[in-house]
Amino acid sequence: MPEVSVVVPLYGDHEARGVFASVAAAWLAQSVCCEVVLATAGDAVPVVPPDLDARRRVRVIRAPETSLAAGLLRNVAAARARAPVLYLTDADVAPLGRDFVARALELAAGGALAQPWMYRLVGAAELPVGWAAVDLVPVGEDPFCFVREDPDGVLRGFPDERLVWDPPRAGAPEGATPRALPPPRARAPYGPHSRLWRAPYQWGAMLVDRRTFDGVGGYCPRYLGWGGEDVDLLAKVAAHTRLRRGRQLDRSWSCLHFEHRTPYDGTEQQAANERLLAARIAAGPDAMIEQDLAEHADPGGMPQGH
Repeated sequence: MPEVSVVVPLYGDHEARGVFASVAAAWLAQSVCCEVVLATAGDAVPVVPPDLDARRRVRVIRAPETSLAAGLLRNVAAARARAPVLYLTDADVAPLGRDFVARALELAAGGALAQPWMYRLVGAAELPVGWAAVDLVPVGEDPFCFVREDPDGVLRGFPDERLVWDPPRAGAPEGATPRALPPPRARAPYGPHSRLWRAPYQWGAMLVDRRTFDGVGGYCPRYLGWGGEDVDLLAKVAAHTRLRRGRQLDRSWSCLHFEHRTPYDGTEQQAANERLLAARIAAGPDAMIEQDLAEHADPGGMPQGH
């Protein structure tokens, strides 16, 4: 049996289809035995790397066509996961280092762990099947977030990137929230469609044991499309068990995001998710968990989306 199940969503025509094989290969290369469980819906047909053995496998699960949201798909994948520990992530984010999962287990110290530092790879094309980002090493003036891949196999930071801290003050104070300013528009992957204001860590990533995930009701099924479901789950897990944030503990524990267009920005669907999140956070984690547990217990009456 695998020690950790990596839970991944992929839906619609998301550009992650072009890099998922490389992302999955990076998870299979971990020193800790991992399986990758991908739940997919819509037009997304991923290419997967070959399984390494009976435990280190990539399993693709076809979800209902109505499951067009990251949280809904992760719930489907998590239900089929074989390991007692889940790592919740995205199809376009790869771990850096073959000890990424081992270090995550150590940093979590028996609790849940979220938000690794996330480098953002600009200008990545579709990659060969089996190519793994796991051995790439970021090189540049620290700290930085945006990177490009050089022919020598390293990730180099852009020299003109600025990293600002919220609340703004000199240096990087303990507990401050970092936000990344991207390279000049000419270097951004898709010009005005790229998100220009994004924290340099992966919000949606979390290492959590299955009992805790099930105990908080998994992901809220009311979100559709992109956004909100990850912050929602963080609030519930933090109220249920000790939650540690990797970016504050050790920024060398990091991952790599393959940058892409963000057509969901500014849409009514995203705005609806933000309204839903605000209402749920205002109700408090206990009410959030109670509602989600009730809806998961009665899947026939469970609303899908708003």
